[in-house]
Amino acid sequence: MEPQNRTRLALVIALVVVLAVFGSFSISLLSVRTSHIELPNPGTQDARPPAVSGADVPLLEVTPQTVQAVIATLDRANSYYRQLSVQTFWPGGSGTTTVQTWADEGFVLVRAALPTGQVRHSIRTPEETLYYWYGNSSTVLTAPRDSLSEDLAQRIPTYEDVLVLDKQDISDAGYVDYEGHACIYVETRADEYGYTHRYWIGVDSGLLVAAQTRKEEQVVYSLNASSTIHTPCPASANFRLPDGTVLHSI
Repeated sequence: MEPQNRTRLALVIALVVVLAVFGSFSISLLSVRTSHIELPNPGTQDARPPAVSGADVPLLEVTPQTVQAVIATLDRANSYYRQLSVQTFWPGGSGTTTVQTWADEGFVLVRAALPTGQVRHSIRTPEETLYYWYGNSSTVLTAPRDSLSEDLAQRIPTYEDVLVLDKQDISDAGYVDYEGHACIYVETRADEYGYTHRYWIGVDSGLLVAAQTRKEEQVVYSLNASSTIHTPCPASANFRLPDGTVLHSI
């Protein structure tokens, strides 16, 4: 073999060896376990949520300084059914509202059994309209839909309000298990009127699972979701006005 050809062959062999080594190294890198969130063992909702620790989640650990950025990444489920129990407390008494919510593609149907015994129905549409009526009445009222209508109809606070707080107003935050739901927990400092707010936000659904408002350690408002959030919304959901007009079908 000519010396020139032998030189070329040696270079080709060397190149193949280098590529093989590099490829093996790349495969070993890709096989390394990627970072992920490991939720803590179930605890109680009244205890401080245990912090996430470990080298796996250095950028996703939830603290009062980072919780707003984490919440901002959540997306609410757009098709689901669930039930809520909302309690309000006042000196010498309390009231409970039971809420059923069906949501699908921007349409939100809410049936709220009020403490007075009345049942309030409402349907929010993506076209900026809110329809509502009481009991078996055929009289339907309308109102402009705004970003809060869905939450107000369910008698629940809008947890995204946390995003506009000053970080110094957030006293605690972390991951916690709340009655079987993996949640992000947020607690605010007492405001000028002595109220503190607690939120438990579902990691998977982006929905508010529980909330609590206290005034000087006295609970004045409490929200709890049922143990199951059904996704997607059942096909039996009835987005219909009392006159028979169907606003949405699944």
